[in-house]
Amino acid sequence: MMNRRNFLGLSIGVAAAAIIPANLSATDFRATKPKAWTAKNVNDAITEIFGTSNTTVSKKVKLKAPDIAENGAVIPVTISTKMKAKTMAIFQDANPESAVAVFTVPAAGIPDYSVRIKMSKTGTVTAVADVDGKLYSTSKVVKVTIGGCGG
Repeated sequence: MMNRRNFLGLSIGVAAAAIIPANLSATDFRATKPKAWTAKNVNDAITEIFGTSNTTVSKKVKLKAPDIAENGAVIPVTISTKMKAKTMAIFQDANPESAVAVFTVPAAGIPDYSVRIKMSKTGTVTAVADVDGKLYSTSKVVKVTIGGCGG
């Protein structure tokens, strides 16, 4: 015989499972594209993630980062677009490994992501968006005054 607490607990669990979208998934790019995370330059990292490094520079991809970062250990970076991007990624050329982050955008998602990255020295941050198989990008130079990798 089921008591009221067990019934309520079970009901809440079933209700929670019912509202979680079944099609919510993300690609583990570290597992599926391991060479991207050891690529020594931005073009190689872009090629490993997207299959090509042919990008079109576009003002439709927004990259927000400071012109001067006083501390290279915590540089705020935001990437966004109003286009229907499938995947978005951040790369930089200041550290030995160029890939920083890759995001799988859900079908009804809003491609707008913010992270804090680490850069050991002044370098260029690049944002790439995959829209229907075409790559769009934008870049920005970030001057680092105090290195973030122990400097």
